[in-house]
Amino acid sequence: MSAAVSREERYGDVLFASDRSREDDRLSGLAETFDPASRSVLLSLGLDSTWECLDVGAGTGTLSSWLAGMATGPGRVCAVDRDVRFLRRLPAKGLEIVEADITDPAFDPGRFDLVHARFVLMHLRRRDELLPRLASWVKPGGSLVLSDSLAVGGETSPHAPYRQTVRSLWRMLANTIGTDRHYAARYPQALTDIGLVEIGTDMHLPVVGLDAGFSRFLDLTLRQSRDNLLAGGLRPEVFDAALEHLGRPLARELFFAMVTAWGRKPVTPARDHRESGCSPNSVPTVPMSPKARRSGPSAFPDP
Repeated sequence: MSAAVSREERYGDVLFASDRSREDDRLSGLAETFDPASRSVLLSLGLDSTWECLDVGAGTGTLSSWLAGMATGPGRVCAVDRDVRFLRRLPAKGLEIVEADITDPAFDPGRFDLVHARFVLMHLRRRDELLPRLASWVKPGGSLVLSDSLAVGGETSPHAPYRQTVRSLWRMLANTIGTDRHYAARYPQALTDIGLVEIGTDMHLPVVGLDAGFSRFLDLTLRQSRDNLLAGGLRPEVFDAALEHLGRPLARELFFAMVTAWGRKPVTPARDHRESGCSPNSVPTVPMSPKARRSGPSAFPDP
């Protein structure tokens, strides 16, 4: 692959593609680690059964399923991803699965009480353009909740092979798919700048070696990234020593914290006529891209 093509690669095209070996297991480890913290934040914001929710970059759908389970009243949940392979396995009740690219300007899912995205913007090169678009999908009075990584500890670990491997990993991800490992640090100011109020943050810092899901996620991430890391100059013996270290029962390392930030869209006198995309009677005001495919209870009726 040429350098020009490599720079345009996106998350899931090759690296972390859904058909890679044990990719669902890797993502499940991430969900096991961070779902409890995400659920706690959403409940603290007043989540109830009436909310219309949009889960962006839903992945394996563990949080989307939980949200759908909470929506026992009129609330509905839409789970959106570019690749819905893992989402198709979820129960359909109360859940709309949408296969779409959120970077497509034609994609307009409607308006929601909650728009949630976890580990999404940090991997998108056009993240600064997408942030106000995500906010535009929030109803007045609704909340935008974003979670991304904040690299902590790995790049300063006293264990030299692990330290070098983590540094190489973050550098490779930035060069290959455009990852920004510190993007979450910008959220408080960024959410303020786009007009949201009642800004809040939360941070969860798991420990590799103590959190089984996080340990599995890191191990599978490194193994899947091995060829890229070696091509970028990491020596094989350093990589192997890092994996051996992480496999020791008493190894304790940091990798990243999940920072969650949220803000509420002010209620204004001006009425937003674009109702929730999860309403059976709603039609997006901007036609959705033909690439966006739907399954489950139709919340996006065809014109």
